[in-house]
Amino acid sequence: MRKKDLVLYIILFVLVILFLWQWLSKGVLANQLNKIQNYNNQLQLLSGIGQLGSAHLHADVKVYINGQSIDFSQRKYQLASSFIHFEEGVGDVIHTHATGLTIGYMFKSLGMDFNNNCIVFEKENYCNDNDRKLKFYVNGQLNNEFYSYVIKDLNKILISYGNEDESEIQKQLDSITNLAPKYSLQG
Repeated sequence: MRKKDLVLYIILFVLVILFLWQWLSKGVLANQLNKIQNYNNQLQLLSGIGQLGSAHLHADVKVYINGQSIDFSQRKYQLASSFIHFEEGVGDVIHTHATGLTIGYMFKSLGMDFNNNCIVFEKENYCNDNDRKLKFYVNGQLNNEFYSYVIKDLNKILISYGNEDESEIQKQLDSITNLAPKYSLQG
């Protein structure tokens, strides 16, 4: 390679660097990042979920399938989403970090599903039939919102699938912890 060619390549390289520096310093990259954030904000508004950090709520929860409690303290259920999760090895308290989060969203974040007819857990469908029913309680009262129920601070939530009688349901309701106030700002 001749000396002239080497100088030409060095000049072209410096010009490209100067162009990139000028482009970045004018905020083109920052503008693109702002556009992406704006689109994200719009999607969150459409979904009904607030921005990350728009809330800090906690709710006690128990889920039973055929009389067996699901252990959400297992590592695979911890910190599954920044918006809503279980943490610190505690499987009885839902932590939410945005407004508008539903119990259904929590299940989706764990790779599960939940509606008024079925709960999907570990890829198994547990659906209403002649013998077993899915029941959803908030603060000791039957609730028919299921998937769309927006979690509120210090809620006590029970989801139960099976053929339990009233006394067994009461035992399940009584098993819901009272740990949420420990984590809550309002507690």
